[in-house]
Amino acid sequence: MEMSGFVALLAAIVASRFINESGYRKLEPDQKLHLMDGFSRTRAYSMIPLLALVGAFWFFMTSTDIDRNLISVAYFGLLIAYIVVRIILNQRKLTDLDMPDHYKKTFTIAQIVSFCGVAWLFFTMFYK
Repeated sequence: MEMSGFVALLAAIVASRFINESGYRKLEPDQKLHLMDGFSRTRAYSMIPLLALVGAFWFFMTSTDIDRNLISVAYFGLLIAYIVVRIILNQRKLTDLDMPDHYKKTFTIAQIVSFCGVAWLFFTMFYK
């Protein structure tokens, strides 16, 4: 069952990229530049909390006697929270950048597809 989670995650990532790219292609050149400039800080700093979370997970799994199931549930719960917060912040950023509705729609669909892949992965890992 876990293998289907990894396959779903990979498929969701690929599908999400195609969906997002289709919306990006419809933007005018100045909108593309505005979008890239608007998300430059986000791209630079959004990985820091994720890397800290992965580092904390590794530390707690290898260096403490805390129950591994508890650590895993906490890790995946925080990971889902991180994803949801990123989605909300990205949507706000798109609104602030005054992106066209068609791009916001495809961007949202791409994020939902990615989130579904992650959700299915978690379901397969914890469903017994």
